[in-house]
Amino acid sequence: MLHKIEMDKNSMMSCVKDIMEETLGHSIPLWNPDLKFTDIVGWGNNMTVSTVVALQKKLSHKLPDTLLDDVVTIDDLVTKASQASEISSAGAPKKLSERLRVFSNFESLGEDCEFGLVQQRAGILHPHLLRFSAASENSADRLPHLMMLLKYRLHQLEKPDFLDMFLPEEEWNNVDPEWRIRHKMYKWSTHTGLLVKNFPKETISQKIPDFSVVIEFMKSQFLRELELGRKVWIWKSGVPSSLVNIKKLLDILKNYGPNKLLWVQNADQDHPPGTIEKLDADLWCGYIKKPNEHWKGHWSEDADWLELLKNTLQMYPELDSFSGAVASQNINALPQDSRSEQDDAVHVLSRLVSQQLNIPNLSLDSVRFPSEISGWDSLKHVNIIMAVEEHFKTSLSAEDFDETQTIQGFTGVVNRLMQAS
Repeated sequence: MLHKIEMDKNSMMSCVKDIMEETLGHSIPLWNPDLKFTDIVGWGNNMTVSTVVALQKKLSHKLPDTLLDDVVTIDDLVTKASQASEISSAGAPKKLSERLRVFSNFESLGEDCEFGLVQQRAGILHPHLLRFSAASENSADRLPHLMMLLKYRLHQLEKPDFLDMFLPEEEWNNVDPEWRIRHKMYKWSTHTGLLVKNFPKETISQKIPDFSVVIEFMKSQFLRELELGRKVWIWKSGVPSSLVNIKKLLDILKNYGPNKLLWVQNADQDHPPGTIEKLDADLWCGYIKKPNEHWKGHWSEDADWLELLKNTLQMYPELDSFSGAVASQNINALPQDSRSEQDDAVHVLSRLVSQQLNIPNLSLDSVRFPSEISGWDSLKHVNIIMAVEEHFKTSLSAEDFDETQTIQGFTGVVNRLMQAS
């Protein structure tokens, strides 16, 4: 049983401030409880997750999985955390959160970063080729460019000669503009996480070979996922799409395997939020609540995405069963004679992750999700997987790749590789 730690709101605010400044590596100018996370220079979504994880370690009561829902300011976070009810650590093992379980069954086809950020806030950090990308800089061209990309099976997408670094217009006025990498022929582009202040124009092209390797890896995983057909693909665009083109997109997806497509549009009087309408075999139209003016701008709330995708998942219960089985495995349920092997695998994985994240003496013994480790983002996840593949001189399967979204699943993959080597 955990000992109760008394921490009033003021104490918790001070604690959160210390954690956040330690995460950033410097003090936060103009600190105040009403400061929005998005207004903190250099602050990312992963840092908010890391803050919550660090705070949880200082408290006896459990912070709810929904803690970050509707959190905009620091005060929002502290208020919700201080109101969380106490629970005992002696209870049943924690099950996979509903958001993580539901969102794991879906992937965006890359109109923008909206659904990728929804997944990230739910703790899904394993990389995906189209999660934080766009098929074209021009919104109106994104669907036809995406279909062209898929028709050609992403041919030469990763080739360095076809890639260049650029600054899109939307980055020009940002405090810390970020480079993006673009394919010259397809016009597909994705985030890099590389800031101009750290990588000036004169040297940024030197990073292209590194990203070529990352893109090649994610391309391979994406093609495998298309062939398996275990996800429901999402298309949501701010530019109206015709049903004819949406059907063409599904036809292209089905050329790879038994894929399913959810076309997301704004709800209206005839189609309330959360409504699912069948348009054709494996083609659905889902309606989501129109976004309000808030910190995500034109994007819908996480809770509205959850409602819509839960309803969609009812049409494919076999997918939900698969994701739940993969991600909710309990290490305590392992036979006793395999526990020592699992422990050894944890040490091997910890060492490889430590090397990739440059965190000395990192231990993953008590870690559940990659998002709990500061700096473990999507690109780092790719590097870690490649490090595992290099260490064991093998390639991970699509099933292995899915399991890496939890530390326990990742450890299981490493354990199997150790036994096979």
